[in-house]
Amino acid sequence: MKSLFALAGLFATIALLSLISWFGTPAQIVADTVPPPVMQAEAHFLESQLQLGVAKLNQQIGGAFTIINDTERTISLAEPFKSCACTDASVEKRSLAPGERCSVTVAVQTGTRRGKRAETVSVLYTEPDGSNVRQMIGRVLFEVKGVFEVDPQQLVLTRAEPRASFVIRADPSADRHDVLDVKSNHRCVKVNISALPVVKLELDLTTPDESILNVDCTIYTNNPAEDTIRVPIRVRKE
Repeated sequence: MKSLFALAGLFATIALLSLISWFGTPAQIVADTVPPPVMQAEAHFLESQLQLGVAKLNQQIGGAFTIINDTERTISLAEPFKSCACTDASVEKRSLAPGERCSVTVAVQTGTRRGKRAETVSVLYTEPDGSNVRQMIGRVLFEVKGVFEVDPQQLVLTRAEPRASFVIRADPSADRHDVLDVKSNHRCVKVNISALPVVKLELDLTTPDESILNVDCTIYTNNPAEDTIRVPIRVRKE
């Protein structure tokens, strides 16, 4: 009798192994029967970045993003958020039906900060009742150049390296592009402009001032739009 039970158990084990090898493991069977997750469509900017190119100082530049509603529902758009007070943005519509598009107009005041810049514009969208909040983000890229360019744009002077220099490059096509003078606002930094366009700086370690200072060098020019240009100097005398 025991042998019959053992034989029956052996046949059952073989049958189970055959079934698993044919249909897969239990985990595989479950995985094969579960459908893959469906990605929910979203509203988004058509352009992830808005390239505005090269601009002048104190100039207003602008462009536009395009919003696409790829959802299957009508959405409400909020007022755009901006990363800087220098940036303004407005949406063309406050409500978008499925598949509909609208523009987000962007305007940037470049100001006096030179170099490559990146600002962001984001828009929240919701169901008409205010639920299901989502966000879309776009980057605004541009570079600000003036009649005068300073390289590098800021320097560090230390006890170990008390000398440094920067170069002032001028646009020769500008009506007025001459450097008149360069001065430091602190006595611990001496300025030498005898080799313009190179400006040489030297840290006076004998001045009895704080060990860490933020000093400015001011470039004076004959261009009305850029009559003064500030160059930050970080001083460390510890």
